[in-house]
Amino acid sequence: MRYLAMLAVLALAPRLAIAVPDLSLQMSAVNPVPTPGQPVEFKVTLSNVGTDAANDVRVIDKLPAELAIPAGLAAFPSTGTYDPDAGVWLVGTVNAGASATLLIPAVFAAPNPPACSVNVAETNHALDTRRSNNRALAAARTSSSERCVNLGVAATRTSYLDCGNSMRLSYSVSVSNAGPDDASNVFLDLGQDPAIAPNLHFTGAGCSGTRCTIESLAAGVTYFAEATSDPFANNRNRSVMLVFSTSSSDTDYSTSNNQLAVDRDLPALGTCPDYEGDWLIAAGGSGCFIATAAYGSPLEPHVMALREFRDRYLQRTRLGRAFVRFYYRHSPAVAAVIAQHEWLRTGMRTLLTPLVLAIAFPARALALAMLALTALFATLSHRRYDHA
Repeated sequence: MRYLAMLAVLALAPRLAIAVPDLSLQMSAVNPVPTPGQPVEFKVTLSNVGTDAANDVRVIDKLPAELAIPAGLAAFPSTGTYDPDAGVWLVGTVNAGASATLLIPAVFAAPNPPACSVNVAETNHALDTRRSNNRALAAARTSSSERCVNLGVAATRTSYLDCGNSMRLSYSVSVSNAGPDDASNVFLDLGQDPAIAPNLHFTGAGCSGTRCTIESLAAGVTYFAEATSDPFANNRNRSVMLVFSTSSSDTDYSTSNNQLAVDRDLPALGTCPDYEGDWLIAAGGSGCFIATAAYGSPLEPHVMALREFRDRYLQRTRLGRAFVRFYYRHSPAVAAVIAQHEWLRTGMRTLLTPLVLAIAFPARALALAMLALTALFATLSHRRYDHA
């Protein structure tokens, strides 16, 4: 009986920590540059590359407004049902190692369609712990030379106000490409109004003054830079608006997240608080720079889970806020290196997995920890018994 706890850990640990579904989405466009009236066909492939079956799986794929299923044709799912009005594919159960496909024919519904019409498919299963492969997209284009990109800018302050003789502004800034194509000639620009902070400029690869130039930003990749100013005195309460913006020579089909305006209050020296609060200021970002680099997007559910943990727990204690300040000050440089190497991204995801699992599935994590402690206690008790 003294080995009962250890056997329980060996029996249940795989179910608690390893045996989970891993849903993966891929999409391709057949005839992505259709002539007028000619359909383009989107092929969505859903695969379960995990070790457990996934039940009640659904995929959200609603065609953009400029695309429509032509009269006389219909979408064809290999399993389950698809509602084109709601854009919901009810797949059902997907066993480990199994796949399902959905074919959606579409034509441009308007005589003058946009250069890029992007179809997006997403799935979100409660037991799927790897969300980076839960989204797929493909574009229908009016020209074969067209690149379709989706740039978004985010910024997080990395300094707090020194209540001594001077203060400075410092932000970590990122640009992400969530589009289907690589973006070329990407620019990141910085402005302030009024011009209060002296020598406010970017530092980082390709940066000079208030502009960073990125020759190419691959789909799913994030670029990081630091914006900082020289120290300056402030003898009265003032405010400044900082504007971070990104652009590209390619077609950005969703420009709502291309610019971020931040109103920054600058209290008079000697009266500023120890903690300013509201560290995150982002257009679709999370502030979790290392996690964003590892998972490829600030909107990736794992990154959002870590952000929620930061906001719900770390930001509410002085020690937690000190950790956040330290992290924001030093993580962008680390994240910039991780983002450029797939093996580093994979390794970081592996290191973050236990933390993400504990946050996303606290009951499982607690059960596994209790089993491990029980096994440890049983082992130590057995050794004491043997030595007695």
